[in-house]
Amino acid sequence: MPGLTKRAALAAALALAVLFAATGCLRLDLRLDVRSDDTVGGTLTAAWSEEFLSKVRSGGTAIDKSQLDDFLEALLEGVPDAEHSDYREEGYVGRSATFADRPLSDFADLGGDEWGYLHLGHENRRYVLDGYWDLRTTGFLPSEALAEAEIIISVNFPADVTEHNGELEGRTVTWRMSPGEEYELHAEAEQHNAWVWIAVAVAALVVVLALIWLWQWSRLRRYSTGAR
Repeated sequence: MPGLTKRAALAAALALAVLFAATGCLRLDLRLDVRSDDTVGGTLTAAWSEEFLSKVRSGGTAIDKSQLDDFLEALLEGVPDAEHSDYREEGYVGRSATFADRPLSDFADLGGDEWGYLHLGHENRRYVLDGYWDLRTTGFLPSEALAEAEIIISVNFPADVTEHNGELEGRTVTWRMSPGEEYELHAEAEQHNAWVWIAVAVAALVVVLALIWLWQWSRLRRYSTGAR
C-alpha cells in the first residue's frame, strides 16, 4: 500500500532537513484506477521542479543531487511490488512507482494515524471513498520544507460518480492539496443495473412493434372494406 516505511521516513527526514527554502519545488501525485473486478492499479509520482534542480546543480543550495534522488526513492519505497520509472512532465523531473492488480480490500483502511486515512470500498454496486489528510503539520518533517508543494490524489471509478468534493472529469475525481491545511475527501460512484436497461430496451421494442402492428392492421382493414 502507498505509504512510508520507517526506513523511508528516516531517509526522507534527513534529505529534507535542509530544504527550508525549497518552496514550491516538490510534486507528489497519487493516481488510483479502481476496476470493476475489484482490483486497483495506480502510480505514485515524486518529482522536483527543473528550476530547483538547476539551482542544486549549480551549487546554489546546501544539498546535492544525490540527496534529492535518495529522498524520491525513499518515498517510492513505500509502494510494494511496483515498477519504478523516470518521470518528466510539466517542468518536473523525478520517479514514478507503478503497481497493478492490487485487491481493492488493500485500500479499505489505509493510514489511520493522526496524519490521516483513506478508506475505499465497494458494496452492492456502490463505491465509497472517504479520507482525511492533515497537512497542517508534517510529522517528522518541518512544514516549511514542504510549503507550496503540489500534492495530488486522483481516483478513477468504474462507475458514474454521484457525489464528490473534489474536481470531477468523467469518472475521475481529483483532490489538490497544499501543506498548512487539513482536507476531507469524499466521493461516491454507483454502477447501473444492466438488467434494468435491458428491460427498458425490451419494453420500448415491444411498444414500437405493437404500434407497427396496429398501423398495418388499420391499413389492411381499410383496404378490406374498400375504404381509401
